[in-house]
Amino acid sequence: MSLRSRLLIALSTTLLGSTAASAGLVTVTSYEMNNGNGASQFTTPTGGQNYFDFSYTKTGEVAPTANAGKNGSVNPIPYNGVNDAPLSGGTGKLTDGVKASDNYSLVSSPNGTISNTVASGYSFLNGLPTQYVGWKYQDPTILFHLAGGQAVTSISLYVAASGSLGLVGAPANITISLNGVLLDPSLYTMTSAAYLPASNPFAGSTDLITLTLKNPVPSAFSIGLQLFRGKLLQDGYDYENSYYDPYSGFHDSAYLANKEPWIMISEAEFNSAVPEPSTWIMMIAGFAGLGFMAYRRKARPALAIA
Repeated sequence: MSLRSRLLIALSTTLLGSTAASAGLVTVTSYEMNNGNGASQFTTPTGGQNYFDFSYTKTGEVAPTANAGKNGSVNPIPYNGVNDAPLSGGTGKLTDGVKASDNYSLVSSPNGTISNTVASGYSFLNGLPTQYVGWKYQDPTILFHLAGGQAVTSISLYVAASGSLGLVGAPANITISLNGVLLDPSLYTMTSAAYLPASNPFAGSTDLITLTLKNPVPSAFSIGLQLFRGKLLQDGYDYENSYYDPYSGFHDSAYLANKEPWIMISEAEFNSAVPEPSTWIMMIAGFAGLGFMAYRRKARPALAIA
């Protein structure tokens, strides 16, 4: 192997494996998914909210796309594979920078704008955009496209926590695919912790799930995430025992399946390690050395062949 090749490998290793003074966010240029569900999936007992990606707007357009206001399933009992309101070519609630910290019921509505009559003292949220996209009886898949030129080291998801009541629970598992190829689970770890902004009585209603990659992934890759429902919680058992509900599909799709009905997500972030200044200096010096070596090689006189 040439000296130049060895130096290039060393520089690449330094860049991707360096300790970082801080972490930067990789811009999501677009994401693709089926829209969330809502009132037609029997959310009336909790207020008739629609958990749609109401703000989803295609790149280059100023108004949300038509499917942003449509239910992802016209079937009152949705299921994996339904795709009645596909969203693609743009961004929306999942990348708007708003990380929900209140209970999902306080930051949702039928039409995308909060009208809060659930709890006194929270009327200051009225008129603000809703903050969650939610799916019922499904394990949603979201495909993200990122700005190139960076290396993704971890993924942060802000989700409605288990214990939020209302038959909502955090994902029990999340799989990652890169350019359509499922990533081996041994190549990343998943951790979950409560997301706790200061002085918020509902802060425990949001979990921060972190997917940490063992090796950096180029941001030019499309990154797919599939969220899988967790086990049925106590509120689900209470619902089964307290109500006769032949319409919503709860018995067959939640109770018998032993899975909490709803998954809700507020925000997704892709994190990239930012090298320390000393690393940048080493890189610049290294590339300068490469340039000097190339110059010397070009300037060396050719040997005459007898």
